[in-house]
Amino acid sequence: MITVECMSGYKLNERPIAFNLIDRRYEVKDIVDRWYGEGTSYFKVKADDDNIYLLKYDGWEDCWELVFYQNPKKLNSLPESQAGSGFLSRSPHDAPNSRSFTSLH
Repeated sequence: MITVECMSGYKLNERPIAFNLIDRRYEVKDIVDRWYGEGTSYFKVKADDDNIYLLKYDGWEDCWELVFYQNPKKLNSLPESQAGSGFLSRSPHDAPNSRSFTSLH
């Protein structure tokens, strides 16, 4: 489960500033990208562990979801055939200490 701390300005949950995942708190160092859909907001963030996370906020349900996780250092060590895919596919439940997985439910 993910919980997200946000900065709220002119709108609720304007941008994430930290999040808790698997009993650890991560500070958001940088918002790499953001985009908006109908009732949803996506934030691609770099956390204080230097990894990239895509967080989705569902405004209709008022809840957050981790869409994916990326460890840029591990991507550089992948064989060329896998490096183009951008992400390693793993369930976060299979390897809770792993730092390279993609979670799409």
